[in-house]
Amino acid sequence: MTKELKLNEVLPYFKALHCGIRWDIIEILKDGPLSSDEIYRTLTEEGTISKENNHECEGKCHAGAPFQGKKSTIYYHLRELEDVEIIKVDQLRPSKQKKAPEKIWKLNIDKLIINLREK
Repeated sequence: MTKELKLNEVLPYFKALHCGIRWDIIEILKDGPLSSDEIYRTLTEEGTISKENNHECEGKCHAGAPFQGKKSTIYYHLRELEDVEIIKVDQLRPSKQKKAPEKIWKLNIDKLIINLREK
C-alpha cells in the first residue's frame, strides 16, 4: 500500500519514525511477518540497532549494539508504528502457555509519499 500525506499530516509519522529501533523493526519486517518475540530476538541477538536517526532517544536505543532493553520496550515501539499504520497485526497465534495470543506483525505501508505542495 502507498500512503500519500499532505504536509499538515506528517507530524505523527515524524514522531513515530524518530527512533532507530523503529527503523530497525521496519527493516526486520521487510522480509515478511514476524511475531513480537521474533522481532525482539532479532534485535537482541543480531545487534541491528541503527546508528542513525536515534539522536532523539537520548542513548536509549543502544546504537550499534544489540538491544538490551526489556521486551515491553519493543511492544511500545510496535504500538507507536501501529498507531500511524506503518505496521499492523497480520494474525494472532495461539500461545503455547495458555496466555494471550501472540501478535504477528507485518508492514502495512510499502511507500510513504509526502506532498510538500498541496494542489
